[in-house]
Amino acid sequence: MEKYLIESLKTSSIDFSIESKGDYQHKLLSNKKNKIISDLRKEFESCDEFIISVAFITEGGLALILEQLKVLEEKGVKGKILTGDYLNFTQPKALRKLLSYNNIEVKILRNEKFHAKGYFFRKGDVWSLIVGSSNLTQTALTVNFEWNLKVSSLEKGGIAQDILNEFNLTFYKLPRLDYKTIDEYQEIYDLGRQLQKLQNEKMKKNEEITPNTMQIEALKSLNELRQKESKGLLISATGTGKTYLSAFDVKNANPKKVLFLAHRKTILEKSKESYLNIIKNKTMGIYGEDILIDKDIIFAMVQTLSKDKHLNIFAKDYFDYIVVDEVHHSGAKSYQKILNYFKPKFLLGMTATPERSDDFDIYALFNHNIAYEIRLHDALKENLLCPFHYFGVADVVINGKEIDEKTTIKDLVLDERVDHIVEKSRYYGYSGERLHGLIFLSKVEEALALEEKLNERGIKSKALSGKSSDTEREETISALESGEIEYIITVDIFNEGVDIPCVNQVILLRPTESSIVYIQQLGRGLRKSSNKDYVVILDFIGNYEKNFLVPVAISQNNSFDRDFMKRFILNGTNLIPGESTVIFEKIVKEKIFENINKTNFSTKKNIEHDFNLLEKQLGRVPMLTDFFKRGMMDPSVILKFRKDYDDILKTLRPKLNLGSLSKLEKNYLTFLSSVFTPSKRVHEMTILKTLLSNDSIKVEETDQKLNIENALKHLSKEIFTSLSTIKSYEPIIEKNEDSSYSLKSGFKSSYINNNYFKILIDDLIEYNLGYVEKNYKQEEKESIIKYKEYTKQEAFWYMNLDFNNGYQVSGYTIFQEEKKVMIFITLDDSAPFTKYDNVFYDEQRFTWFSKSNRCLSRNGVLTGEGKIANNEYTIEAFIKKKSGENFFYLGEVEKVLNAKEIIGKKDETLVEYELKLKKDMDLELYNYFTLN
Repeated sequence: MEKYLIESLKTSSIDFSIESKGDYQHKLLSNKKNKIISDLRKEFESCDEFIISVAFITEGGLALILEQLKVLEEKGVKGKILTGDYLNFTQPKALRKLLSYNNIEVKILRNEKFHAKGYFFRKGDVWSLIVGSSNLTQTALTVNFEWNLKVSSLEKGGIAQDILNEFNLTFYKLPRLDYKTIDEYQEIYDLGRQLQKLQNEKMKKNEEITPNTMQIEALKSLNELRQKESKGLLISATGTGKTYLSAFDVKNANPKKVLFLAHRKTILEKSKESYLNIIKNKTMGIYGEDILIDKDIIFAMVQTLSKDKHLNIFAKDYFDYIVVDEVHHSGAKSYQKILNYFKPKFLLGMTATPERSDDFDIYALFNHNIAYEIRLHDALKENLLCPFHYFGVADVVINGKEIDEKTTIKDLVLDERVDHIVEKSRYYGYSGERLHGLIFLSKVEEALALEEKLNERGIKSKALSGKSSDTEREETISALESGEIEYIITVDIFNEGVDIPCVNQVILLRPTESSIVYIQQLGRGLRKSSNKDYVVILDFIGNYEKNFLVPVAISQNNSFDRDFMKRFILNGTNLIPGESTVIFEKIVKEKIFENINKTNFSTKKNIEHDFNLLEKQLGRVPMLTDFFKRGMMDPSVILKFRKDYDDILKTLRPKLNLGSLSKLEKNYLTFLSSVFTPSKRVHEMTILKTLLSNDSIKVEETDQKLNIENALKHLSKEIFTSLSTIKSYEPIIEKNEDSSYSLKSGFKSSYINNNYFKILIDDLIEYNLGYVEKNYKQEEKESIIKYKEYTKQEAFWYMNLDFNNGYQVSGYTIFQEEKKVMIFITLDDSAPFTKYDNVFYDEQRFTWFSKSNRCLSRNGVLTGEGKIANNEYTIEAFIKKKSGENFFYLGEVEKVLNAKEIIGKKDETLVEYELKLKKDMDLELYNYFTLN
């Protein structure tokens, strides 16, 4: 251990290029690249003891580590927490929560200017000491400009002694925190909050409402659109202020007469209120209440205005500017009747969800003019929405069976399950003083039964469904807002068109069938409110077939890229912007991983869904690059359905005739699509792009020479010629007598003379270069990236190794000339020849086994396996967890630590190795590999 610490100290303080264990290196923790909470969570998850010493603790900060604290309590890991009452900032609710843990000793320093911030974790005999600027608050650990230095030390080290002694000196002088002390502090805290609230309200009264950063950009775009078009579609996530945005644009456009259309009276009332706050020089009224039409701005219900006796009151050109809220409903006859009747100078449609399950083309209605888009992640980044803390928790197992789509209503509302839901709800809690919760489920009968069960437990709840009247809905919402009830249980409503800012807990108790519906339901809690700092999302995940849609929906990444989905499950917190966080229970991770691995995303149904949507958005046939740029299904997934995009177009649109390909052109296109796509380095596509505008190229003496030569050999088929899957393809380039390379004449001629072929080739090149830039960007000489996924063939290819049987290669291959060994390990496969499994000892050391009937030497001469044991070769390690996945590249092995001959299952000899990587494995990947 001392050796590791000394090596890490050298790396940290003398020369960063010195190899050492990354876990023990000094590290600056800030919120610039990764959120600080991600590093803290890792420390909590692996510690044997922890200490927190911070000036401020809030319930939002505590919410970030609730999952870790639960696991630590279950494991019996002890902790000490010291905080203070300085500035009365620490929240009493957070202190009460901390007292509920039987493994944590909490103390509070009273009446002192206590401002220290430190987090200390012991693992074995090593302390990780994190000292800096971050309190245990939501903003400090996610978005604030913070600096914290992490150092490692043995307990006898000077820095550990100084920190722990100073902490203990203060901590052990103080009495243990109790509820009486918290109650006393609560009185002072409440007085301070009341004063702060009065000050905020006073400031708010005098504060002029102005556009936020994103609204300013949207207004600029709208103004430009209005100069040349008569229609525009505004796509804006729920809670991002699209009504205010429309009011600002109406104010800027200054039309004489304005119509605002909506399908619910509550929307009209709130919209009118918003417009009154922005526009002071116009008269306004709600049609039906003030049936007079002499108002400048009229707010009308679609259901009312669509009737002839009301519609015919107005001339067709009466309104200069029409705003349609929730415009995704505009396929309905009532909407169509109104929109076909009026001829305004400008029509603005507003929606959070333009992607509809019906066939109505909302994009065509607005001539494909998207004025502006504010998606969920944009809104979170700009702090337009309330942050959320998402917890993916395991549902109960009933009589040995997991909850799934076929579970009966009776089992869904068993006391055992209801108690489980209540327990999780209470543990993960909510922001603020009162619970205002929404529960989403899929069956009315289940909702009514759950309502009864919760009320029996003293948890006041009310179930609503599509059958509930508007009056019943409004009364129930009012009861939730006032605190008369704690939960509204809802089926098939509240996905949209409802504004309940007080909601501070959302519980999802239904299988995820649609990422659109999922994000609508999650969004119900994202409206900002002065009475909450965050919303808790509790997702009870059973054995649902489509639970992989959870990471798709929350991440807003619709590419169906398996690698991304897994990384999101492991650490989604760093992949979503703002103060929001994501965490899944261990058992839930396994369930979702399993479905990600076994699900075929490359189906006609999935591809056609995104194809149709893109076609509507663009008003033309989408190309692969369109899918990529707009964050739809990744072309790499699409091309697993058919070998090339020409085949896909013919499958999805058989009557569409964009062009045709000759047999040779088809051969070229399929070769590039199936073998070179998706590109995981730039060289092949850059060469092809260069040759399309130049007669030939020669390899120059550069750092990239080996990579370029290798890429040229692949495009010209000088290597990997014996692969059966490659034999049928024609080379795309050829080598000239002067050692330069040119495009094959057939390829270049087709590119010049067949526009359809040119479009498909340009599209492939653009997509592949974009894919590399986004996912596999290389630096300097490298053409293979650590911790990224590769097939066996790609591993040889990007290591510039000429190996013809990349698909058929076994567990390892020795290259004598290059003195290199490529090893491929599948962790979850049962070892076919040995009674031993691959084991990770830590982030650097793991076991590996040779093929059967192998030994270290024969007749006194080292075998290939013996030379590996003797560290005569460079070893490149590739590992995957399950069959069917690609291999993750772990980098170069520093050395073989141990090697021994063992006896396998069939009494044959093989070699067991203990290998040590040059650098610690990426911790997220390590956690994935070691997750049981």
